[in-house]
Amino acid sequence: MSIVITDDILRLANMPESEFKLELALYMYAKGILTLGKASEFAGIPKIIFQKELGKNDLTVSYDREEFEKDLVTIKKHKSD
Repeated sequence: MSIVITDDILRLANMPESEFKLELALYMYAKGILTLGKASEFAGIPKIIFQKELGKNDLTVSYDREEFEKDLVTIKKHKSD
């Protein structure tokens, strides 16, 4: 499915397209609709920049047990290299 955001909508919102996409990505991330990676991809910015935007908007990065365990496996793997 595609959604078209017209220039008229952007003008009414008083936002450039990039800012509109970022705001939408922040909203969907905060609601748990998109993961950090997918939200940053949607916004068209690197994850680290998206994380900074989360902080600017008083939103936190969710980090669940599954993500922690994946990171732990990665760290242990690189530690033995």
